[in-house]
Amino acid sequence: MLNIKYSRRQALKNTGLGAAGLALGSVPLTRALAASPPAISNGPPSGPAPDAASIKGNLVAWDWSDAPYVPGEVAQTEFWKKYLPVRYPNLRLSSSMFGYTDLLPKLTVAWRAGGAPDLARCAIQWSPQFVGSGQCAPITEQELGMPFSQFVPGALLSDRINGASEGVIYGIPSNNEAMFLLYNKALFKKAGLDPEKAPATWADLASFSKIIHDKTGAYGYGLCAQQTNCNTSYRFMPLAWAYGGQIFDELSDHPTWKKIGIGDDGVVQALTLYHQMYSVDKSVQPSALSDNESSVETLFLDGKMAMCIDHPSFPQQVKQVKPDLEMGGAMIPIGPVRRAVVLGGSNFHIRKTTKNKAAALAVIRSYVEPYWNVRLGLGGGSEASTAEARASAYAKVLGKDLPFNDIVFKMIPFGVNVPLVPQGAQIWNSVIPTMIQQVLTNAASPKEAAKSAAEQVRRIMA
Repeated sequence: MLNIKYSRRQALKNTGLGAAGLALGSVPLTRALAASPPAISNGPPSGPAPDAASIKGNLVAWDWSDAPYVPGEVAQTEFWKKYLPVRYPNLRLSSSMFGYTDLLPKLTVAWRAGGAPDLARCAIQWSPQFVGSGQCAPITEQELGMPFSQFVPGALLSDRINGASEGVIYGIPSNNEAMFLLYNKALFKKAGLDPEKAPATWADLASFSKIIHDKTGAYGYGLCAQQTNCNTSYRFMPLAWAYGGQIFDELSDHPTWKKIGIGDDGVVQALTLYHQMYSVDKSVQPSALSDNESSVETLFLDGKMAMCIDHPSFPQQVKQVKPDLEMGGAMIPIGPVRRAVVLGGSNFHIRKTTKNKAAALAVIRSYVEPYWNVRLGLGGGSEASTAEARASAYAKVLGKDLPFNDIVFKMIPFGVNVPLVPQGAQIWNSVIPTMIQQVLTNAASPKEAAKSAAEQVRRIMA
């Protein structure tokens, strides 16, 4: 039985529905989102796999779910509970599904104790913890049965020790993820802005935000600044990278993850822009200090916010709940140095001590087959991990149901990794949000806050 708890993208659950949920009337959300995927003439391979006879024994697999986002949940259920038992009838597979925030602590304890699962799918930012501590089995191209050139190079960094640009691989990307800028065209029109032209630069975004708030009363941009929450860094670091800022040296072609750059000028400029929007222009929501992704999505759904950074799964949900809300999509704005977005997604890792590596590899191969790689990726609001899958007919058919998916495709090449060090989660989820909070509460200037953050990172890394 699937054990699904809530994930980080919970826009339309609990308080996430807000007034927008009431506007849906008597149509239950689950029914609105539970439509079957578009029909595809040539689906996944049927019947047992060619190597089915040799894949046997026991295998325990853990995955995480975007529940209650129904398309993703349905795809995962079909893959784990219906497809794999037919594909490998001799394999005794036990699969469990967890919420995004639940899997990491459980897997940390389980693998530290040397126990199950044999195979786990982890978000990219979790991978360094397990890869760096020697808990994952190495995987070769020969074992996988496909060249690693099929995968985005940046995604493979998280599957090597210390985020190295070359060397042994200890995981396989299951999906890639990037966000984009979503905006409310009606609020643009009301503010006198061209609804077909999104802000091109981050400076433009701040300007648009002020114009919209001054002329309509709506919040111009959804700023996430909640402490100890990854949503905050996912939206701040693209701005910091755009200005040339770094946490370490992640903008380098060959990052070492040793040089600490968070106190440098690019981060200071990004903090200054946040301070401008929040404290000076007051064009973003005053609740930003405690707001995360779900909070922003609620305001956007209610027509109280004009712009936000989000995943392509959110506008699909908006279409179901608020079909009259006219949306526009664009690439995340560019800065003086570059355009950037967090390269998200997940990796499969095989426990180093597993007794059934062959079966674990067989499951991974099934997951990255074009049909499932596309369907499971798009079902979770992201993209397939292999070049073959992204170029397949499946991607073209299924992608039509995902608004602005073409923009996400364009954003992926601008992806930058989260800190690929074992201490990365602490830096990403705590140090960066704390730095932002210091600036927005006027407890420190942007320069002081960035310097303090650099000192914290040095202590953590020591």
